[in-house]
Amino acid sequence: MHKAGWALVLTVLLATPAPGHAAATGVIFQVSTNSPATWKVAVHNVRNLERATGMPGNRIEVVVFSRAARMLLKDSPVAPNLDALHASGVTIEACKASIRKVGLKLSTILPFVRYVPSGVAEIVRRERQGWAYVRP
Repeated sequence: MHKAGWALVLTVLLATPAPGHAAATGVIFQVSTNSPATWKVAVHNVRNLERATGMPGNRIEVVVFSRAARMLLKDSPVAPNLDALHASGVTIEACKASIRKVGLKLSTILPFVRYVPSGVAEIVRRERQGWAYVRP
């Protein structure tokens, strides 16, 4: 199937709710590892979702917790990718508990990162609101 065909199929699947379920109002991605390979997959997944569905970035969140919090540093290898996601409207959120546990200073973290008390709680909250959940 051609790219356009796959994009149409993905759009229909995301827009059509499963029987007994409402359509997803957004997509939340979880990243909890500091592996550059995992981050590359996560960024690629977000970009593919935006291209294939036309979903605006403001309906996509990346929630970061555990050791992955280190990748939110201004000098991390994925900082340019996170800048680009943020520029398209994607929200990048960090778990405050993880930031404390890892021992990071807020001044060293990318300035657009938003903070949530608990990354896991944010995922649960969004799922209850009908958001789809992806863990690359």
